[in-house]
Amino acid sequence: MNETTYRRVAVISRRVVFVLGSVLFVGGALALLNGRVALGIALVVVAGLAVVARGLMTLKRGLRAVAAQERADVPDGPVRGSDAPAPVDEVVGALVGMNSDGLPYRIEATRTAGGVRVDVRWRTEEMRWQTLFVRGSQAYAWRMEVDLDPATARYKFVEYSGQASFRGAAGPLGAMAEADWTWRKGKTSGSRSATFVEGADGQVRVTGAGGTRTSWEGAVTIRPADAKIPVFTVLRTNGWRPRFDWFGARLFEK
Repeated sequence: MNETTYRRVAVISRRVVFVLGSVLFVGGALALLNGRVALGIALVVVAGLAVVARGLMTLKRGLRAVAAQERADVPDGPVRGSDAPAPVDEVVGALVGMNSDGLPYRIEATRTAGGVRVDVRWRTEEMRWQTLFVRGSQAYAWRMEVDLDPATARYKFVEYSGQASFRGAAGPLGAMAEADWTWRKGKTSGSRSATFVEGADGQVRVTGAGGTRTSWEGAVTIRPADAKIPVFTVLRTNGWRPRFDWFGARLFEK
């Protein structure tokens, strides 16, 4: 299915589900009020299933966009053991050399009193949208600091994760608004943050690695493993290890 056809199907199906779901839901509520419990429950369930099915379509579209993101090109080279690690300058060069304009994150390195700090920072991921009754925004942020000790060929790291959201709605029953902001420091394993939205053409604005664009759909996501796996692959391939290297520690490297 090409992009034009997919978009036409998405728009038509969204309208059909909205109208049909509203009719079924109202019909189910009226049936319940008139004592026809079985019919009322059936109509409400069908309306709910239609909404869920349409939501899965949006989710599938968003996951396709995420899967299309560029991945880091990990440099090839001989695998070193921890008894013969590569010099820190060589390791830093390999890490920074993975940078690409198409990646959703950036790797930078600076000298510190104890060695080198590698900063892996996800580019801005923000989406704003507006539909008939709802407007909202969602933003995600993530960064990782990896400290390299040239004297021992050891590393340690910490992650910072944050998100901010806003939802505002107006309808026959009044208006409402809610906002949320969180920020945490620690380590993650296999985490992912994602939001997928559809709306009218030009009413969804996404700011990400490729710049800012407006469309009828949008997806913002941060999966730390996409950045962590290449970074720690380079470190381990070059003979560098964390202070305590065991199975549990490796779980937090992806």
